[in-house]
Order: sequence, then structure tokens, then C-alpha cells
Amino acid sequence: MDRSPTRPAATFSPAYPSPPRVHWAVLLLAVLSAAALVLWLVPQPYRDFAINVVAAAWPIYLCLWVRKIDQRSSSLYWAIASLVTGFLFSWLLWIVVIFELREELLEHYNRREPIGLRLNWLLTALFSFFYIQYELNKISREKDQVPEDILAEAEAETTYSA
Repeated sequence: MDRSPTRPAATFSPAYPSPPRVHWAVLLLAVLSAAALVLWLVPQPYRDFAINVVAAAWPIYLCLWVRKIDQRSSSLYWAIASLVTGFLFSWLLWIVVIFELREELLEHYNRREPIGLRLNWLLTALFSFFYIQYELNKISREKDQVPEDILAEAEAETTYSA
């Protein structure tokens, strides 16, 4: 439903790294566990900041990964601004980060590595980075299944066209 069912294997480029391969449920469990540890171990005056850091860790990692595949990516700047600002403004900036990251992924996987990625805006708004990670995990598994000879052929085509 989100993507076309058939994708040619040659659309993956070896020039770009595979997305992070973490299952969304493992990510959710890790975030909830880290937040619980923060609530249990961190003293009250520092607790809000520590929870903000725990919640921002994976989104910032995703923004860093997107920066590897597109140097013009601006989602990292928004994520850092969200981490640094106060609580209310931070939530508004996270909405910007979520949709900026969504647009950058759509551009990459529909132009540079054209696999026909489609990200539902409602699911992106509701489940944010867990939904994005769900889609990235599928892409990573598919990219790892591409035979080495097809990757070598795609790399040779990239070398000759440059």
C-alpha cells in the first residue's frame, strides 16, 4: 500500500549506505527502557533534560545518517535546535524535524535511488520516527538482498557516467 509491490533490484546504488537496520519495536523498547532508567536514576532537577536527550537520540542519529546520503540535508539543524530549546518550542520543532526528514527520504529514494518510496503523512504524524524506521528497515533488508553482481554492475555504470 505504501510502495509499489515490484521494484527492480538495480535501483539501489552502492554509492549510498544502507539505512539503519533496527526493527521499530526494538527501537520503541529501547526508548521506553532508557526513559524509565532516566526517571529512576536521574535526580529531579536534571530529569526533564535527560528525558529530552533520550527522546532525541534516535532522531538525531537518523538525521546524521540522512546527512551522509545528502549533504544538503537540513533536518539535523532542526533536530539540534529542538534539543537545545525549551519544552513547548521543542515539540514544535520536532514536528518540523519529522516532516523535513520525511521529505529528504522521499527525495532520496525517489530520485537518487528510485525505488518508489511513499510515506503516508498521517502515519508519519502519528508514529513519527518509529514509522520512518519501519520503512527504513524494510529498505535495508531489500538492499542487503541485492546480489553482489548487480551492485558491481551498478557501480561500474556510475563510474563510467562520471
